[in-house]
Amino acid sequence: MKKILPFFLFSMLSIHAGFWPDFSFSYEHGEGNIDKNFVRDKSNKIVLDKRSQKFYYDAKPSPKLTYQEAIHYCQKMNYLGYTKWRVPTKEEMRSLLELSRRDITIKHAFKHVKPAIYWSSTKDRDKEAWYFDLDLGRYWVADMQKKFHVLCVGEKK
Repeated sequence: MKKILPFFLFSMLSIHAGFWPDFSFSYEHGEGNIDKNFVRDKSNKIVLDKRSQKFYYDAKPSPKLTYQEAIHYCQKMNYLGYTKWRVPTKEEMRSLLELSRRDITIKHAFKHVKPAIYWSSTKDRDKEAWYFDLDLGRYWVADMQKKFHVLCVGEKK
């Protein structure tokens, strides 16, 4: 009984804390529940959101930049003859997360986005802005002097 009680307590704590393995593999390897509104234009290396008509640069990852550097990086970008690039808002970044899948990741159409932290353009406080961790599928605020990647977005007008 003395040996069973610690095992039982550990098991219950593990389950409650979310460390128990999840054996549901329904979205693991197939096309199940992916958002088909995001499509990749392979020749231009952009991802188009068919619902909003916004397109995201996906040719190569940006360097790590502070918040202000990220804003300027997108504003100065000239790609495909389009010069009105910008940093996505918090809502736009959240729309890029594949929330319907077991492991929260970036939408399937993106091929060159690193599993790293990316800025959004949404400020929270005087010196903080929202960021998105595209590896773990979480988001929060950080000091604007930290250096993260940026994913630039454009819109068809």
